[in-house]
Amino acid sequence: MAFQNITGLQWVSLGPDALQVLQIDNEFCTAQVALQGAQVLQFYSKQHQRDVLWLSDRNSFAAGKAIRGGIPLCFPWFGAHAIETDYPAHGFARNMQWQFKDAQYQQGQGHSLTFELRDHAATRRYWDAAFCLEMHIRLGQTLELNFKLNNLDLHPISFGFAWHSYFAVKTQRTRLYGIEGCSYIDQLDGHQIKQQDTAPFEFHCETDQIYPLTKGKFRLDDSSTTQIVIETSAQSAVVWNPWIEKTKRMADLAPQSWQEFVCVEAGQVATEQQTLLPEQQLSYQLCLSLNDL
Repeated sequence: MAFQNITGLQWVSLGPDALQVLQIDNEFCTAQVALQGAQVLQFYSKQHQRDVLWLSDRNSFAAGKAIRGGIPLCFPWFGAHAIETDYPAHGFARNMQWQFKDAQYQQGQGHSLTFELRDHAATRRYWDAAFCLEMHIRLGQTLELNFKLNNLDLHPISFGFAWHSYFAVKTQRTRLYGIEGCSYIDQLDGHQIKQQDTAPFEFHCETDQIYPLTKGKFRLDDSSTTQIVIETSAQSAVVWNPWIEKTKRMADLAPQSWQEFVCVEAGQVATEQQTLLPEQQLSYQLCLSLNDL
């Protein structure tokens, strides 16, 4: 995992199991990406002097344990497994070691990284499929992620996925734009289908809502000097915040941390899973940026 003549990259170790994390420093940003899950942990804009992502200070960084914060990848299912109750929540991709494949730096553009996860004995325990999953990450003035899945099997594969992004905002001051008028599934009210009103969404209580069909562009405004802009080619989104009581029950969250983040999770997480035929591939994109106000 060494680099040759690539400026601004360094491997560091976190936690009791020395999880490998890549530190990035260029003219636009500083960032961290964990080899476990190919998970972006930090993205700090030098121009705007602001962290875009939130990361819990109660993470153990133990191998195979989900890291709370940043941008975990939920794959090949979102939430609890539909049948097997002992399978990991949100799939296995975020808990697995990925392979680091490539790094590039271009002045005026920033860094590009590529990670890969292929099926092996541990993945087939949960999902009987031959596949290659690639994550391309571009870290410059914006943060861009490209998820690419190849079906290497002889039969169709079905899956769901989401980028479970944690955004560093002042929760009680935050307005979310981009879901006005959309229908949603209220996970906290018997999975009832409801209609969002036409005003920007505000956080006043525990929130867990699935929006099956969106326009793929959102803005988070927490009354600071910048807005976080989220753009994605994925169709659905989940809006989540645990609020006070649920936070108390979560060991990897400090009691007041619900005030420090909201999740807007782009993906394909509606009731119907995606199906990919043999030898087919598909990709989804996510782009995060900051706008001055």
